Amino acid sequence: MFALTLMVAGIATLFTACGDDDPEETISPVSLVLRQQSIAEGAEVDATLTTALTLTYSTSVRIADAGGITLNGSAVTAQSNGLDVSIPLQLQPGASYTVRVTEGAIISTLDAKVKAPAFALTFTTRSASQPVDNSPEALPKRLGWGWNLGNHFDTSSGEDGKHPQWGYWDNATPTQQLYANLKKAGASTVRIGVTWGNYQSGDAYTIEPAYMAEVRQNVEWAGQAGLNVILNMHHDEYWLDIKTAATNSATNTAIKDRITKTWTQIAETFKSMGDFLFFETFNEIQDGGWGWGDNRTDGGKQYRTLNEWNQTAVDAIRATGGNNATRWIGVPGYAASPSFVLIDQFQLPTDAAQRLMVSVHFYDPSNYTLSPYKDDDNSTYKKGGYSEWGHTAAAGKADTGSNEAHVVDVFKRLQQKFIAKGIPVYIGEYGCVQHTNNRSNLFRRYYLEYVCRAAHTYGMPLCIWDNNATGGGNEHHGYFNHSDGTFLNASAQLVQTMVNAATSDDASYTLETIYQQAPQ
Repeated sequence: MFALTLMVAGIATLFTACGDDDPEETISPVSLVLRQQSIAEGAEVDATLTTALTLTYSTSVRIADAGGITLNGSAVTAQSNGLDVSIPLQLQPGASYTVRVTEGAIISTLDAKVKAPAFALTFTTRSASQPVDNSPEALPKRLGWGWNLGNHFDTSSGEDGKHPQWGYWDNATPTQQLYANLKKAGASTVRIGVTWGNYQSGDAYTIEPAYMAEVRQNVEWAGQAGLNVILNMHHDEYWLDIKTAATNSATNTAIKDRITKTWTQIAETFKSMGDFLFFETFNEIQDGGWGWGDNRTDGGKQYRTLNEWNQTAVDAIRATGGNNATRWIGVPGYAASPSFVLIDQFQLPTDAAQRLMVSVHFYDPSNYTLSPYKDDDNSTYKKGGYSEWGHTAAAGKADTGSNEAHVVDVFKRLQQKFIAKGIPVYIGEYGCVQHTNNRSNLFRRYYLEYVCRAAHTYGMPLCIWDNNATGGGNEHHGYFNHSDGTFLNASAQLVQTMVNAATSDDASYTLETIYQQAPQ
């Protein structure tokens, strides 16, 4: 029966083709396929942040039947622009919605006979949330375990107005699904590092609107997924020349002017965003010596200069008003190192809102977490590093000065100096590269769990560094695919371990219980 059906269908097709004097009337070279939609089927979105549904097709389109596009049965006025159709949404919290597009309501601009197929989407909005607890005590639980969209917007050409020639370093295109999957995996926060200078021009240092819109889209997607966002100024160090500014007042004045103009633009763009958004003034400001440069011998000039820059950024943000008047702002010390916020030369800016956090990074010991030992002929590890970590490491394979006791000592001192006095501290970056042999990766898992649990013990949320890299070796920090949020490097179980260590309030789950289960 099946063969007979195919034969009849084939004969019918043959006669149709042979009897058609003008094949182009029935066979079109244009296809119209829906490639992407900004809201996934069954998604739960934030009613205040979700203002439109964008449908992206395989070719340029236009609206042919305005009445064929509806929201809960009522026609809406959609707009087309190139490949995209934007359907406006006016949403209320705690409601269900269905968007329908009838067949032919959208057609190709290249061939009016080519119609977009019918489309239907059902989604909901989250119920109206209770007022956010913005107290310092509430921040660790709010921020929880977080993740970095590393090496995407933080790419840098090192030159004003010159886009990085190689594109985004992570070779990814983030989508709404990325943030939905991060939330599903247990993340509470996304840190989005952004380099702005490559997209600035003129004396006003105007940021290109298309770039700003792209950054904003990712912030909105994260917010819609129920995530917090930490947005910063990342690899702009090429113009944030602290070594020269520390000894040249004219250079320092010019840099502070640019900081003001840049942060004013960023803050104005996002000032209506809710308390899910946090700002971070800078990333890892230093003179190229990573804490071992001229800062050691210049009498504290670079430290004082960074204090001025932090104050300049905070003042620019606060001056824009709106939600920025009281938004939490993260402030780093020199090189974002814990050791440089623990010294007396580090000073928090003056802030009438009293909503400042201390930002630090933690990769100790870097000769294990970033530059591990060359374990096999196929690796690209740097020489001189280590392949193990902790009290059970084999002799000579771990840095004896930077193990469990070091983690506790650093985190305890941060807690005593800041958190105990009502000043939150968060670890904006931490991590450990994937190694290339099983034993080293057992110690990696132990290290990451111990650091996460120590951060929770001393009241600090933290964000894992992720650069979308697969495999092992130097700079291989991949956990999630940066485009869609699927797991990389079979990391699902490791991610769950870190989330649990960073957030669990189980009193029986302690640093000691982790310590006792170290690899043997």
